[in-house]
Order: sequence, then structure tokens, then C-alpha cells
Amino acid sequence: MIVNVVFHVDEIEKWELALANVHNLLAGIEVERSQVEVVANGKGVEIFASPDEKSLHTMTILADRGVRFCACQNSLKSHNINEEEVPEFFVVVPIGVLELAEKQQKGFAYIKP
Repeated sequence: MIVNVVFHVDEIEKWELALANVHNLLAGIEVERSQVEVVANGKGVEIFASPDEKSLHTMTILADRGVRFCACQNSLKSHNINEEEVPEFFVVVPIGVLELAEKQQKGFAYIKP
């Protein structure tokens, strides 16, 4: 199955569930022909202030499988997190909600764990 999906994480407590959802999704789709993105904004970016090694390891594995990870620059600023604290495989986007809206306009399914 080919799908385009954007996951929205705006609560630090939802990372584990979101990553499990992404992992499960990848098991049922044609990864090479699908697009999967995770957008972190709001309190979701707090994971970079106090990194959870297990979650970061899982993110790295998923990124290696083609999942695109994005962090909202506005949220990073509002939570006093420097962009240098964000893992290299994350793309920092200026406005997380705009990234979500653009993906939905392009036909991506929206999932908020």
C-alpha cells in the first residue's frame, strides 16, 4: 500500500505512542513509494531539552527508513531550545502548523496520537 501521512506531536508525553504508530505504519506500507513525516511543535519539542535516549534511538532508526522529522522553529524559540540541540536528521521548519496545513493540502493523512 502507498500512503502519505503526517503525524503531529505537540505533547512530550505522546512521543512514545507516535513513534510506535509510525513503526507499525511502516510495517504495512510500501515505504519506498510512501511519504511519512512527523512534525513536532508546542510542547512536543521539549524532548530536545531533556532527551530520551530510547526515543531518540527509535527516531534515528525511523529516519534511516525514510521518515522525515520536522521541528517547529517557533516552538523551539518559545521553549528556549537552541536549534543545535535538535538531532541532525530533523528539519527545522519556520512554522509547524503551516507545515501540517501544507501536507494536508497535498493530500497527506493527518494523525495526532
